[in-house]
Amino acid sequence: MTEVKKDILWRLYLTFTLLIILGLAIVVQIAKVQYVQGDEYRAMADDAQLDYKVIPAKRGNIYAQGGDLLAASFPYYIISMDPTVVASDLFRSGIDSLAWGLSEVLGDHPASWYKQKIVTARNNKRQYLILHKKVSVPQLIRLRELPIFREGRYRGGFMYTKTERRERPYGSLASRTVGYAREGTNVGIEGAFDEELAGTPGRQLMRKVSGGVWMPVSDETEVEPHDGLDLITTIDVNIQDITENALRRTLEKNGADWGTAVVMEVRTGKVRAISNLTRQQSGNYEEVLNYAVAERVEPGSTFKLFSLLALLEDNYVSINDSVDLNQGQIQYYKRTMWDSEGAHHYNNVTVKTAFAKSSNVGISRLVNQFYTKTPERYLEHLSATGIDKPTGIAIQGEPAPIFKKDPSARDWYGTTLPWMSVGYELQVTPLQMLNFYNAVANGGRLMQPMLVEGTSQYGRIIDKYDPVVLKESICSEKTLLQLQQSMLAVVDSGTARSLWNEHYGIAGKTGTAQKLVNGTYASGQYLASFIGYFPAESPRYSIMVMVSNPTNGIYYGGSVAGPVFREIADKVYSHHLQIIEPVNSNDSLLLGMDVRSKGYGNDYRTIFDWFHIDVPDNAAGDWWLVDLQHSKADVDDIVIHEQTMPSVKGMGARDAIFLLESQGLKVQVSGVGKVVYQSVAPGAATYKGAQVQIRLG
Repeated sequence: MTEVKKDILWRLYLTFTLLIILGLAIVVQIAKVQYVQGDEYRAMADDAQLDYKVIPAKRGNIYAQGGDLLAASFPYYIISMDPTVVASDLFRSGIDSLAWGLSEVLGDHPASWYKQKIVTARNNKRQYLILHKKVSVPQLIRLRELPIFREGRYRGGFMYTKTERRERPYGSLASRTVGYAREGTNVGIEGAFDEELAGTPGRQLMRKVSGGVWMPVSDETEVEPHDGLDLITTIDVNIQDITENALRRTLEKNGADWGTAVVMEVRTGKVRAISNLTRQQSGNYEEVLNYAVAERVEPGSTFKLFSLLALLEDNYVSINDSVDLNQGQIQYYKRTMWDSEGAHHYNNVTVKTAFAKSSNVGISRLVNQFYTKTPERYLEHLSATGIDKPTGIAIQGEPAPIFKKDPSARDWYGTTLPWMSVGYELQVTPLQMLNFYNAVANGGRLMQPMLVEGTSQYGRIIDKYDPVVLKESICSEKTLLQLQQSMLAVVDSGTARSLWNEHYGIAGKTGTAQKLVNGTYASGQYLASFIGYFPAESPRYSIMVMVSNPTNGIYYGGSVAGPVFREIADKVYSHHLQIIEPVNSNDSLLLGMDVRSKGYGNDYRTIFDWFHIDVPDNAAGDWWLVDLQHSKADVDDIVIHEQTMPSVKGMGARDAIFLLESQGLKVQVSGVGKVVYQSVAPGAATYKGAQVQIRLG
């Protein structure tokens, strides 16, 4: 027994001794870590909790010509919840009110739906429940005050993440041309000017604190983001709306596959409207593809203007010479060319009449007669006019035209030249054809189509883009005059007689081409087009309209595309005062009008000078509050204080954005019209980089 006790005591002593040694070792190691290696480990810990985070730059806005907002980035929030952290008594007492509040603020589901969703997630111990992915700032403010949510992240489980969405206040209007920029895909203006719009992101040293939240750390290496530039486009919202509606009506009426229409300012090449609509399976028409810029087609009879130019420029004919239409048919080798119904019963007519009646026989006969032995001479005019090259429009996707340029090649047939002369065996885009016609309207000067006029930031112009002249002249003045007279004849007495009106002149050319589908001509499928300009007496706008595969029995260009041209031209002519002679040029148009508004003082000075309104002596500031009654103006200066929120209610979008961004604020805009709401109250303290929302209405 004594031996057993000794053995037990020995083991206890040994164990106790080992524990003491182990404890001493731990104490020594702690001391070593704390006092010897402490600085090194603390630095490592700090490094693990520190990181540079990217500060995204604000993407620039895209504006129409008059300052209307076409695209902008709006802040939204993804709201979520961790229902497992909410105490049971709080959850029981607040869940019904929370569900009701979510339904009331978000308005997408009834309160019962939200309650069931949250209760189910809590029962399943789900720690991350997304409730909504697109919550605005005003909605977020209201949500943060709801029962349970007002307890915050750790007691109420309320979480939100900021995101931005690119939106278009005018919806689908010119949406394909405005485009988008996504990872790996750049489309339209957004894609072509992505670098300018995107700006430069910054970086900020951040520390990870309790709960996984990153907080900024003061650091000399901090780089502030540089916001992207705003783009000022050439698009006129009113003309764009007129164009899209006119095109849509014709597509629906004729059951067409797709259509495109472009309105260009003759003198500058600025594109004032561009619409591309495709029929969907639902039967609705939407902007899907940019046919005007990217779709190569065989244009048909609209190409006869080029053939006539070549003949006139080489002095082979004049428009008053005679050509035999041979009752509307002619044979080249074993292939017969026919005229349409409008020209099939004629024999000898003038060249101008052959063009006006869109005679395939007449134009091809002349081209074949004078260029069969020297087709290279005909082809030289392609380069001389620039129609064989892309226009160079700023957005991506424009292909080069396709022409046969080697008469000795195996694919050059005896029928190539006659068919090329009337718009077959070649491919061009609708925009390339319009640009050629625009040059004829512009005194022979070929312009580059223009979509962006410049860039700005915080309301100040950064870059201004001037119109680009591609060729000073595509032909002689003598040729030009005859081309214009022939295009007038198309409307006066030819295939577009339905477009004639007594108010202003229209000059142009119809086109009806059989469609090339997978290398063969599809029976019963046509491209109907009309390209022209107005007023013919002093050209202001050129317009191209093309409609693909109308299926309701009417397919001629004058009957399908012509009405679109006429509707656009009529409305633009009547709505744009620059075209119409003033009725009472000596009387102020503001007589009898009462106007109360606010905005930039220099703009009001320009308006007052134009309408001969006296500017009050007390109007000296940059920003004015104007009360105009019966052509008499009362002006009060709006005083702007730094770091104080100004009142922008009643201002237009451009003035409001300029004023707020000049104060260093980041502005988010929604709606159309004048400012009716601002998220920060006038007079409130502000700071550089603070966000403010304004709503237009």
